[in-house]
Amino acid sequence: MALSEFEKRELELIRLGLEQEDPRLAALLGRHAVGLSLRARVTRGLILFAAGVCVLLLGLVIRAPYVGIAGFAVMNGACYWALKDLRWSPRKVDGQVNQMEGNNG
Repeated sequence: MALSEFEKRELELIRLGLEQEDPRLAALLGRHAVGLSLRARVTRGLILFAAGVCVLLLGLVIRAPYVGIAGFAVMNGACYWALKDLRWSPRKVDGQVNQMEGNNG
């Protein structure tokens, strides 16, 4: 269901009021800020993953199993941390909400 013109104007007024009152919060809640923070998290996760690979290989070279295990743990933790907030959906999101059957209220 699309928003009416009145609702669009009200939301725009709320957005402008928020930007004037607290610009830092408005920047945090903006659409682009979420994408940038997700990109930064994935980038940091990849860097930590590479560091874990280096530690794992170091453990193999110096024949220290605990160092290799630590590197493997860093790799797994980095992957989990980088990907934990990604939304995986097998369905295509079309932006419309269809009315569910039996919910005719």
